[in-house]
Amino acid sequence: MKKYALIFTLLMFAGGLLVAGQLLLSRPTAQLELTRVKGKSFGGDFTLYNAANQPVKLSDFKDKVVLLYFGYASCPDACPTSLAMLGAALKKMTPEEVAQVQGLFVSVDPERDRGEQLAAYAEHFHPTFIGITGTLEEVKQVSLQYGNYFQKSDSTSAMGYLVDHGTKTYVISKEGQLAQLLMHDMSIPDILMAVREAL
Repeated sequence: MKKYALIFTLLMFAGGLLVAGQLLLSRPTAQLELTRVKGKSFGGDFTLYNAANQPVKLSDFKDKVVLLYFGYASCPDACPTSLAMLGAALKKMTPEEVAQVQGLFVSVDPERDRGEQLAAYAEHFHPTFIGITGTLEEVKQVSLQYGNYFQKSDSTSAMGYLVDHGTKTYVISKEGQLAQLLMHDMSIPDILMAVREAL
């Protein structure tokens, strides 16, 4: 009987360790990914173009924390959700904090996102957000530089094709280095904490 009790206790202990391990690994995905991508070959300066076709460099905002998001204006779900969360978080900050933050929306659909449409889409989520894009090759280069992906996919939607893309938000420090990666399921407190830590 004692032998069975010992086996049962050991099994319960092993099960507890397994559950604890799963709980520890379930949330810090962003930090694990951050460790894998952070480094000399990741990120850095780039040049794309705003709605007026003027060059915009990451280094133009060297004294600001940049919230960088890759998406497209015709996106039916991920983009409006993520950008709305970023905009809502900025609205909870003080004017002094907001003055130190710049939102950059990189369109991965340069074929459709140009001019006033691009500017209006970015500014819809927060008046300080800037929409930028470039040629397909230029956008691919910046996307690759930041470990993002995107790919056009056929659709029967009235909007035409869709674009599959990464849904992370890159929090970039005032020194131009990756400070944090925010997942698509980020909350407003998550965003506020990440930005304020980078300020």
